[in-house]
Amino acid sequence: MIVLAFIPIRTLKCPSWDVWVIDRSGRPVPGITVRLSYRNYSAETQFHESDAITDEQGHVNFSRQTLTVLLARRAIVILSSAMGGVHASFGSHASVFAFGDGLRGYDVDKQKDVIVDWTGIPDRMESRIVVMPQSR
Repeated sequence: MIVLAFIPIRTLKCPSWDVWVIDRSGRPVPGITVRLSYRNYSAETQFHESDAITDEQGHVNFSRQTLTVLLARRAIVILSSAMGGVHASFGSHASVFAFGDGLRGYDVDKQKDVIVDWTGIPDRMESRIVVMPQSR
């Protein structure tokens, strides 16, 4: 049984993610920062962020990120997460948002009216973020 604890398990931390940033009229917004935030709550204790600046077409691409963790470490992290009780999170989660030049926007699931939270599948994402002036 102890040998099982040392088996490395590879998982996807976040997918390859293409993001296009547009304004309310549908025009691309170049020069805006897009932030990808991600963490696998069942395998690590660290939260990750990666920033990219949109090109002339309002586009950025983030590469997929993987994680290899020993089975024993994964069990410890899962138990630690479970200590959060009803507020505990498990598995992979990732999201993107855009900001800069007084503008801000999120990737919103229009059917559910919630911010998109990637939870392990699919292994490739595409988002269109509409940025609007930030309210003060």
